[in-house]
Amino acid sequence: MAEEENIPKEISCPEEECPPCEEGLPGWFATFSDLCTLLLTFFVLLLSFSTMDIIKFKQMMGSMEKAFGYQTQTTGQFEAKATTPVTVQLSEQENKMLDYMEIGDKIKESAKEKGLDKYIEIEINKNGVLMRLKGDISFPPGKAVISKKVKPLLDKIAEILKEHPDYKLKVMGHTDNIPIKSPKYDSNWELSAARAVQVIKYLIEKYKINPKRLEAVGYADTRPLVPNTTPENRAKNRRVEFLFYKS
Repeated sequence: MAEEENIPKEISCPEEECPPCEEGLPGWFATFSDLCTLLLTFFVLLLSFSTMDIIKFKQMMGSMEKAFGYQTQTTGQFEAKATTPVTVQLSEQENKMLDYMEIGDKIKESAKEKGLDKYIEIEINKNGVLMRLKGDISFPPGKAVISKKVKPLLDKIAEILKEHPDYKLKVMGHTDNIPIKSPKYDSNWELSAARAVQVIKYLIEKYKINPKRLEAVGYADTRPLVPNTTPENRAKNRRVEFLFYKS
């Protein structure tokens, strides 16, 4: 009985001294939940604004496949198995753009090797690969004789055409707006067309490129890049353009 008397009884406080406990979650939890919801909405919004460049992604995946997709390394008793390569379905236009980028890179590398990179410009769009070659380096003034300096670049163009038999080439001659004074050509129309034709003849006669894949056009001064107001601008407008495209 003495032991039972020593056991402390449950301590309770009178109702008038102990305030009732609040029902539900504490107030700070509601503020924290609002913050998490706002952060989630923010990141979803960022994701919705972002776009994936499928061409660059395809190139990146190709590099990753070489690094991870098809390699098997053995260390001790453990073997790292090859991972399943990731495949990306590309549309026809996206596959064309990848091919265009490859051709553009080949032209740039060849021009750089031959010291002509400062004379060319490369543009890639949905229509194909456009190589712009300054006319003063391609032909002597007022003439349609191909300069020896650019023939190695034309050789590279022929090589690309042979590597890609499904491609065609359109050669376009351009001049400035100064009327030509030549006994051989009556106007800039004849001169620009003759220059384009000389390039086509070079590819056919030396490399036996199928004439059905080639096209020569002369535009004279009807499609200037910049206004023909200064000697510098007129020099930019004197040019020969090469358009690689798939039929």
